[in-house]
Amino acid sequence: MDSPRSRGGRGGRGIGRGEQRGGRGQGPTGRGRGQASGNRGHGGGDRGDRGGSRGGARAGGGGGGGGYGRSRPQGQSSEPSQDVRRKEDEAVAGNKELSLRSLSLAELEPPLRPGYGTEGRVVHLRTNYFHITIGTSKELCRYTVVIKAERKTRKGEEKKGDKEYKEEESKPGRKRRQAFAILFEQQDFRDISPGFATDYSKTVLTAEALSLGASGSKSFTFLYRDPEDPTPSLNATRYTFTITRAGSVPIFELLRYLASATIDPNDVAGKNDAIQALNIIVAKNPNFNPNIYQSGKNKFFQYPENPGNYLDLGAGLIAVRGYYSSVRSSTGRVLLNLNAQTSPFYPAIGLLDLMARHGLGDWLALENFLNLLRVKTDYIKDAQGVVSVRIKTIQGFSHRFETILNKNGKPMTDKAGNPLRRGNAQGDHGNARQITFRCEEFEENVTVEEYYKRKHDITLKFPEAYVINTGTRDRPTWVPPELCTQILPGQAYRGKLSEQQTTSILEIAARPPAENARRIVGHGQTVIGIGAHNSTLRAFGISIDPKMIAVQGRILLPPDLTYGRNGLSTPEGGAWNLRGKSFAKPETVTKWTYLKLGDAKLTETHVKLFRAQLKSYGLGDEIPKPAQGFQKRLPGGEDANDSAIRDIFKTIVQTPTRMLLVILPTNSAITYARVKFYADIKAGIHSVCVLAKNLDKGANYWANVTLKFNLKFGGVNHVLSNKLGFLDRKDTMLVGIDVTHPSPKSMVGTPSIAGVVASSDGTYGQYPGSIRCQTSRKEMVESLDAMIEERLQFWIKRNAEGPTNLLIYRDGVSEGQYSTVLEEELPQIRKACGRVYGTRPMPKISIIVVGKRHHTRFYPTNEKDADMGHNGNPPCGSVVDRGITGEHIFDFFLQAHAALQGTAKPAHYIVIHDELELGADDLQNITHRLCYLFGRATRAVSVCPPAYYADILCERGRCYLAQYINRQPPSKEFDWNEAPWLRGVHDNLADSMWYV
Repeated sequence: MDSPRSRGGRGGRGIGRGEQRGGRGQGPTGRGRGQASGNRGHGGGDRGDRGGSRGGARAGGGGGGGGYGRSRPQGQSSEPSQDVRRKEDEAVAGNKELSLRSLSLAELEPPLRPGYGTEGRVVHLRTNYFHITIGTSKELCRYTVVIKAERKTRKGEEKKGDKEYKEEESKPGRKRRQAFAILFEQQDFRDISPGFATDYSKTVLTAEALSLGASGSKSFTFLYRDPEDPTPSLNATRYTFTITRAGSVPIFELLRYLASATIDPNDVAGKNDAIQALNIIVAKNPNFNPNIYQSGKNKFFQYPENPGNYLDLGAGLIAVRGYYSSVRSSTGRVLLNLNAQTSPFYPAIGLLDLMARHGLGDWLALENFLNLLRVKTDYIKDAQGVVSVRIKTIQGFSHRFETILNKNGKPMTDKAGNPLRRGNAQGDHGNARQITFRCEEFEENVTVEEYYKRKHDITLKFPEAYVINTGTRDRPTWVPPELCTQILPGQAYRGKLSEQQTTSILEIAARPPAENARRIVGHGQTVIGIGAHNSTLRAFGISIDPKMIAVQGRILLPPDLTYGRNGLSTPEGGAWNLRGKSFAKPETVTKWTYLKLGDAKLTETHVKLFRAQLKSYGLGDEIPKPAQGFQKRLPGGEDANDSAIRDIFKTIVQTPTRMLLVILPTNSAITYARVKFYADIKAGIHSVCVLAKNLDKGANYWANVTLKFNLKFGGVNHVLSNKLGFLDRKDTMLVGIDVTHPSPKSMVGTPSIAGVVASSDGTYGQYPGSIRCQTSRKEMVESLDAMIEERLQFWIKRNAEGPTNLLIYRDGVSEGQYSTVLEEELPQIRKACGRVYGTRPMPKISIIVVGKRHHTRFYPTNEKDADMGHNGNPPCGSVVDRGITGEHIFDFFLQAHAALQGTAKPAHYIVIHDELELGADDLQNITHRLCYLFGRATRAVSVCPPAYYADILCERGRCYLAQYINRQPPSKEFDWNEAPWLRGVHDNLADSMWYV
């Protein structure tokens, strides 16, 4: 016994600000967060509704690529491949002769590319893709893997068959990866080394055939050992790997498919299999490097050698830079996409130090922070005094556990039938002097402190520290944290970052293009293994050109914007200002007042300045009623604050108030969420939240607030002057669809939230929305027919007849889900149209998926094509549809915005259904110009507004379920019958943009 074991034991800064660095979003101005890789932030005067990483998940990403600048990488290509261009043109010509209507699955397939765009000034851009050359003379062998894991039977367990071992599940993770490493030590693999690779699941690839005998199958049995241990432990798991030949990787089919101007459906499946195999092979180099750590699919990170160089995020976390790699296919060639990443990790320091850095005040939060961390101990010595290093997993502190109950009050279980349990906050956690247990060796009860002194001759220096459990919940093993000498490196943090941590990681991740380019072509290529030193690639006949490829881009001109009284604005660098303008369609603000929470202050000077802004933009200058507004003290504590906010809204709802300016004392997500819940759901009163500390920022700040007031009252801030192609006929309804999911730390069963927004008329300035809860973590929208019907009925209410076309921007869909959208969501859209239109002609439908979580970046090849005012990124309006886009699908990348910090991240648009028969120039121009119609900003935004608004709408739904999302949940499953909210908002707000 190496440690005591008991028998029962006792987580905008201004209009349009927020691009690239993730932005600050507006309201309380500066509140919302964006992706670290640089996606979007929100302008306007509200809390910002989290302009990025959806679900409140941890920040990640971090740009990638390089732009023009003195420090840009040298020796990189600047001319696009003319051979690829020729093949692209041949493919488009072939597409015109083909029709997927001749295929049985035509309805479930994306349309072929109709052509390439031609409008805009042509530029050459580098991109973070590298050309892969694959030899065709070598056969790449594929094998399936079946894994059997067996543990030694424990005392009291029934023994059947083999009395010594009992089969257990082999779960994905660190232990299975180490088991594969031991497999590859077997002589069969040593004979062909380094020509093998695996996905650590069900596939092994080799550069030459294994000797498996006539059956084509062979089993390998061995005992598990940790990487740090030279020999297996006494109770080591026994693994049996059965390897069976499963044919060859269809490399030839892949190359034939990419070179063909026409589509052979039989090659498509072969192409996907070959791309998967190439990804496995490319990932072997970082996977086999003990100093590189994988976090997420195809993401690899390397800690600084010196802990003194850690990038500290505060509260016990660090930021670690790494790289994402993915093999992609494009017309005529195979490419490697390589991008810089930054993610939060635990530092490789002592556990006691980590606990101190996190903070000891809230022990339950600390336990949640440490849960399942792997730590190294070295206090055990053998008879000769040799130290034995052991790896242990933290299961928590010492306290009672409760069984999680479902909505019917019955215990929930895992797949094996074991009860799911969580810690009880009233538990009896303790330190080494407080925790006692029965020690069979000493035949008496001892404290943890006494045990380590008597058993290991260790006098604890910090016996008052919380003791951790590294055993099981039923059979705890207590270890003082000072004996856990190191947190094993490579452990990513999966929880929600604090506001300060988010700000820090965004600042670290937002590197200028030239710097990120140097990282990619330098350290990134070393980590992934691009170069002659990669013996695995050589064995498989694969080589990767170390130079970034160049592609053709085009710079689209910005549209002119129309304001009230025929005022015009011509954007420069993707931005414009409101000076001297009035809104295109101002709505008079009436029956408004303000609410001060806590110690927040709002002076008469502030009110006068705001009224002046309202009048300037055409919204009137009505004084607040009541003039003194409302104020409510926040006593502190979530429950008490919630009661206070609920009570003040009960008072306000007795007045004629339609709009409430809420002044928040602090940047509290919980306070903001409760205000929105009571305003939107219970009271039916519009609300705009601002931070008290921002009220003295002057007229520009109050102009941001005015933007939101007008939108919420149904106004239109600015329009375009007949430059939207077929949209100028004003018979097309623009639709945005999105789904957001609960965070990892949410209550079990917390629902996902689906939202649909749609334009209400041909100005494309108002997007009322419908919102619903749905099955937890289901990406496809379950009640889409009902929500589309609501949007169509509202359009008819405003325009007398239904739209002729539906142009839908679908957010949040991965590549593998395109067909699922067509199978599950398109029929619902048609069903809704059928109910609304009856026997009348149905509207034509086109669906464009909006991709934001990709890793493509572009960099100018010379100064004249760079936006030198924004870090040397490509200028706003940059569009790319050649060189790296799909070989047959209709897609393009568009960077509509100017990146204020870091490396610009374009949006990726993929047409998956097209009854409107959109042309490349038509769709690219429409999408680009719509990015100038985001009502909360005076900047072009990075994502087309219908998709952007749908994302904001879903984030608002998260506020209504805030007590279930990103919270330490009670020991109970989410109960739909007891939920405070499931769909929609108060009738007073239903036909408005209440969510902006």
